[in-house]
Amino acid sequence: MIRSSTFLTLFLLSLVLGFTSCGDDDGPIVPVIGTITDILEGESEFSNLVAALQRTGQDQFLDGPTARLTFFAPNDAAFAAAGIDLGTISDTELSNILAYHILVGQILRDGDIPDGRTEYDTRNATVPGGISLPLTVDKDGSTLTLNGMTTVTAGPVEAVNGVYYTIDGILMPPTLVDRAMLAGNFTTLLSLLERVELDEVLMDTGNYTIFAPTDAAFAASSLDLSTLNDDEVTDLLLYHVLGTTIPAASIPSGQSFQTTLSTAGPDDTRLSLLLGSYPDSVTVNGSAEVVATDVYATNGVIHAIDEVLEMQDLVDFVTKAEQTSSLATAVTNAGLAGNLMTSGPFTVFAPTNAAFTAAADTIATFTGNQLQSVLLYHVLSGNVQSSDLVDGDVTTLNGQELTVSIEEDTAPVLITPDSTVVNFVTTDIQATNGVIHLINGVLLPELED
Repeated sequence: MIRSSTFLTLFLLSLVLGFTSCGDDDGPIVPVIGTITDILEGESEFSNLVAALQRTGQDQFLDGPTARLTFFAPNDAAFAAAGIDLGTISDTELSNILAYHILVGQILRDGDIPDGRTEYDTRNATVPGGISLPLTVDKDGSTLTLNGMTTVTAGPVEAVNGVYYTIDGILMPPTLVDRAMLAGNFTTLLSLLERVELDEVLMDTGNYTIFAPTDAAFAASSLDLSTLNDDEVTDLLLYHVLGTTIPAASIPSGQSFQTTLSTAGPDDTRLSLLLGSYPDSVTVNGSAEVVATDVYATNGVIHAIDEVLEMQDLVDFVTKAEQTSSLATAVTNAGLAGNLMTSGPFTVFAPTNAAFTAAADTIATFTGNQLQSVLLYHVLSGNVQSSDLVDGDVTTLNGQELTVSIEEDTAPVLITPDSTVVNFVTTDIQATNGVIHLINGVLLPELED
């Protein structure tokens, strides 16, 4: 192996200091000679590890003489026990595994590790978004356990660029299921995932966000899990999962709608949930609170919540969304809330609060029957998502026609009988009994006196 001039300088300096720094009564101080890579290459019990490091180039990283590293080094027995076949595993996968054994920028000696459980960031950055994947270290007296199962058997061994510990297993970068198991407070969730084989999905490659109810959340829920069949359990669990990774810092401030993996909506559409991000809290569907954030894994992130999420109907979303509080009041005053809680399905063009404010003077002149007619003019029969809208007239629940205009390379708009053009603000908020599209104006039909 070719050594850099920097390393040669350090090597010679360590020899000089080692043989000249001694007192009258003490023998010569034995210097620490060599990087982590140098020392491992001289130890026969690490032959598989050395071969893996050289193959992936990680040996060069552990050979940096000025680095500050802690390395958890699996010996040959650990490789044999793990059943890793160096002949078939890909270079990328092997490199990611090895990187998960390296702590960068810190040298952890025995006294540096506190009792109890501590998480440390590793060199592995395979989490979606390039975030470092953490390693959990449990210290109980003189015993160190990694990720709840791998034990440190020897060390630390000093090198010029850090320390290494010998471990009895291979540290596999954890999936979402692995992290949930290690946390210890998701046993009910894990048993349900296993029951319908979703645990296998969440242990595979992917990109997910799980809003994970804790055991306490399931215990507090009125939901009787024993009465649910497997399809119902699957829908319930998938309603807690998004098909993208959203760390807490990336949740939009205020309220936002996100699409879950549950296809329990009409025509197997994917249901939405309502996120609320505020300075002192993150909520889901207006009541569940996120009690722990950013439990990272190779295939996504977990946010623990204190309630089991209930799938929302149209009235739930209109009532809980801050943008539609005026609509919620109008629907209640017109006596239509019960209608929008039936099985439907319905499509609701929902004016925002700003739209109601702009039309306040006109709305104030409506009789009760006229208000009801106006609101029904915002509702279609059926579950019409934005991708299903076509150019032409549609019949609303008040019996009058509403024009959908779709021109090439432009977003669709709604046109009322008096030629007022109304734009879409947010589309495809999917509820259990229909879909909501937020619009920036109140749709006014022809009204009888």
